Amino acid sequence: SLLCFPGKVYADPSIPHTVWVSDSNHQQVLAFHPDGTLQEKMGSGQIGSADGSFEESSFSNPQGLCRVGDFLFVADTENHLIRRIDLQKRRVETVAGTGRQARQFNQEVFGKNVSLNSPWDLIFVDPYLYIAMAGFHQIWRLDPQSLELKVFAGSGREACIDGPHRYCALA
Repeated sequence: SLLCFPGKVYADPSIPHTVWVSDSNHQQVLAFHPDGTLQEKMGSGQIGSADGSFEESSFSNPQGLCRVGDFLFVADTENHLIRRIDLQKRRVETVAGTGRQARQFNQEVFGKNVSLNSPWDLIFVDPYLYIAMAGFHQIWRLDPQSLELKVFAGSGREACIDGPHRYCALA
């Protein structure tokens, strides 16, 4: 079939002619016309973390999607990476994560120097990209310009506890 466990859908009202879908078990991100016509496949369909052209690149269980300008950001969940798809140049690039699952939370560094833990979804609220870090039960934020990553909310403890951003507990 065309889709195998679609993970997330992203539609931008300012771009009414494209709907993006993370096709999680096909290890791809797909762009569709609203009538259902496939426009573009991003990723080779093989499990991996290769950067490169749409045809050469690879993902492992991609989930959340969020468009910022000419880029589509992807929560590459099982690779523990944040990927950036350049829609103009037709290239995929890793912008955050080492590719190894993090064991310690509250690490704040830049780009590829930090291990992530199951990034699951993304949203852009100018000027930051917020990341639901499922493995840590936290919300992180990424500055798309500097690639600085910081914990925004959650202590890392799995629970439902209200409180200040860094002391509350999420599940």
